[in-house]
Amino acid sequence: MIRDSYGRPLKSLRISVTSKCNFDCVYCHQEGIEKSRSEMTAEEMERIVRLTAAHGVKKVKITGGEPLLRHDIEEIVERIAGVEGITEVSMTTNAALLTKKAEGLRAAGLRRVNISLDTLDPKTFKEITQGGRLETVIEGVKSAVEYGLEPVKLNMVVMRGLNTDKIKEMIAFASENRAILQLIGLMENEYSDEFFKEYSCDLDRIVAELEEEANEVLIRKFMQNRTRYILDEGEVEVVFPMHNTEFCSNCTRIRVTANGKF
Repeated sequence: MIRDSYGRPLKSLRISVTSKCNFDCVYCHQEGIEKSRSEMTAEEMERIVRLTAAHGVKKVKITGGEPLLRHDIEEIVERIAGVEGITEVSMTTNAALLTKKAEGLRAAGLRRVNISLDTLDPKTFKEITQGGRLETVIEGVKSAVEYGLEPVKLNMVVMRGLNTDKIKEMIAFASENRAILQLIGLMENEYSDEFFKEYSCDLDRIVAELEEEANEVLIRKFMQNRTRYILDEGEVEVVFPMHNTEFCSNCTRIRVTANGKF
């Protein structure tokens, strides 16, 4: 078992397969992006996964950039899923290209997906992504469900004045498509400081409303005490990435950038 300098056991690997993205979301914290344009090969990624799996890592999350921009993404998934000891391979994606790739990814060994979707309004979606087409993402969500990449989780970054009044609509959409909605607090970062100041909002009010309406409240003790609310309309999880001691103190992930930096 690998442990970090704080003594935390590292049980999962979050690996960026590319720094490129076909969206340019206004709040993006550019995970895994380095100045270098070089990207690891599928073989190099497999080698890293084998190394970490030999020391106790069991789950791998594929991220970007946008992972589906890799022409060899099916090969990457297949290599990772084939490593002894790996029990789950999942992916975070904007789903714009998922309709064409969902079937092949499932066959390669991809288990489930998290899909970034902040609004169901085409105009607002285009503004947030700076050019993205909502309909392609909706099709991607449906394809993920069709080919069994479940549970599908929809990541909705909550932004004051942009989508705070559309949460109920998103819950209903998620439920209709057998998905779970994740409400995520806007993160402050060096790339979107002004945007954060203008659009960040307090999730506590939203949480209070969810608690009042929930039929059941579940605490995910092994996921930074993340809370899941079971409503008549569907399921909702709330993620507090900012000022959340549980989020950091209980982190058990190794992160690797697209060019191989740990």
